[in-house]
Amino acid sequence: MDNRVRSIFGSYAEQLQVLVDTNLDAFKQPLFPRYFSMGTPQMGLTYATAIGKSRIEAAASVVAHGSEAPLRSRAGLEKLSGEVAAIKVKRKMDEQEYRNWLTIQAMNVSDEAKKQQIINLIWEDVKFVTDSVNARIDYMVGQALSKGVISLNTTTNPDGVVPGDIDLLVSYKQATNDAFDHGNTANRLWTDALKATATPITDIQNLTRKFWGNGIKFGKILMSPEKLWILLNNEQVQNHLKGSAGIVTGQDALFSLNGLNAYLRAQELPVIELIDIRVATEKDGKLTTVNPWADKKYITFVPDGDLGIIHNSLSIEQISPVQGVDYATANNVLVSKWSQTEPFGEYTRGEIAAFPGLEVASQMCIVNTEHLTTF
Repeated sequence: MDNRVRSIFGSYAEQLQVLVDTNLDAFKQPLFPRYFSMGTPQMGLTYATAIGKSRIEAAASVVAHGSEAPLRSRAGLEKLSGEVAAIKVKRKMDEQEYRNWLTIQAMNVSDEAKKQQIINLIWEDVKFVTDSVNARIDYMVGQALSKGVISLNTTTNPDGVVPGDIDLLVSYKQATNDAFDHGNTANRLWTDALKATATPITDIQNLTRKFWGNGIKFGKILMSPEKLWILLNNEQVQNHLKGSAGIVTGQDALFSLNGLNAYLRAQELPVIELIDIRVATEKDGKLTTVNPWADKKYITFVPDGDLGIIHNSLSIEQISPVQGVDYATANNVLVSKWSQTEPFGEYTRGEIAAFPGLEVASQMCIVNTEHLTTF
């Protein structure tokens, strides 16, 4: 039986949507809108919908006529065919916090001060749950862009479902291929230790030319700040920048991201964009900070424009609201607020069923810059 009742904040909670709409700029700005648009909410959402049913079906092996069909495990297909799990987080005001609030409300302060305290208490929890849901989407987007796989396991999702790795079926992921035609020349890997022999500019030129020959034009190279620092310390990069000092104008330092991008732009090469975010996961009240970018060794070549869609679906309570619960939506995140009497608590929840779909999965290239492989 649902034991949710009207929020202790009464008419203030009833204005939840107004509070959200007037404070949209105060939410923490997530990463994902830089690369993904938010899709129109659907009635239901499966991984096949988000990843693309045609690409999932096309992932079967190509074999010679008359050959026996390879036997497949069903586990991966079941994960890709299943319903996308909801992202949810909840925050509680307990009895002690409630008593503290009542004490302040009973003090000899102005009505305006009391009103502001209520609004602040409501807003703090609304902001927390909304930012938390968006942080989970950011985490999935970071993994999608850095390795083409979203991992939901006991480390990345300690108090939720753990389906494991969900492959987004990026066409050009490094496995046993060499994106930079290194062959067996290990001294060309992009590391600080090999700054005198690695040739990042040549590698970028070759890979860009190779893919453009197949009709794929890259506009950006996504990477972590740690990989940028390695590039700026590389001798070939520094020599190229020294030879093009006139390209960099104004206050931009020559050996900087702006300086390097000015050179790449002048050479009609994709420019570098940094992805530098951290997301906290919580288990048993303990926070652990994790980096959504899989590893500094990975860089990703992508075209300009949106890279995908955050597919999402309506929650059950958007379809059938519960009496006594107040609701608002903040950029497709459903925020709900209510009270319970047994045990007592004032709750705020944020939720969305969402999953990033890489619309450019066949037009991007993920490269491990510290491993000898070939495309």
